Amino acid sequence: MARKRARKGTRFLVQQKIAVGVFALVAVAILVFLSTMLIDDVPIDGFVAGEHYQVIDSPRRIRGDKIEIIEFFSYVCVHCYNFDPDLADWVEQQGDKIRFLRMPLAVSGNAQLLGRHYYTMANLDLLDDYHMLFFRAIHENQKSFKSPEQLVDFFPAGLVNTQDYSRTYRSPEITGEMDIANRMARRLQISAVPTVVVQGKYRVRTSSTIGLKRMLEVMSYLIELESKE
Repeated sequence: MARKRARKGTRFLVQQKIAVGVFALVAVAILVFLSTMLIDDVPIDGFVAGEHYQVIDSPRRIRGDKIEIIEFFSYVCVHCYNFDPDLADWVEQQGDKIRFLRMPLAVSGNAQLLGRHYYTMANLDLLDDYHMLFFRAIHENQKSFKSPEQLVDFFPAGLVNTQDYSRTYRSPEITGEMDIANRMARRLQISAVPTVVVQGKYRVRTSSTIGLKRMLEVMSYLIELESKE
């Protein structure tokens, strides 16, 4: 009697193992099917308009063979500061394929001050040497700049003549540069920084699915897209 019970118990265990195995195979088959369906629904490149980048309603017409890249930034934006070194490397890697521009987003009095400082440095041929150093002064050294006089003091003693800086800072040329940047930001509907506009058509910025490094991947994808067109 005990042997019969043992045999029945063994058969039951075997049947149970077989049932579990069949269930596992079915589950795997379902997962494979679902993953195939999902892959079919996602583009190979993985980037989708409206999710990873925005198509601009009224795009700019870009002349010339190079693809235009505009970064809207602010010196007080820590994300712009963190983005800048990787962006600089990315721009260098693109070579002659692109024309890269920076434009300060000036939405407040202090942003206007720092935006004019950016164009003043460019006008005085100081941008290459002092752009990143100015970023660091704000975000690493906790410097605060509230006036053009304080901005002059940022530079090493004797490098910049105070009168030359003040004359350039207040010049019609710098005012014109700021006006262009402000008009461009309004036209392209720039509301946050850093935001990058590719070929006047596509707006790329950080989101819940796009970090700073992935922004560069999206930008590279859009350049490929434009190159094919």
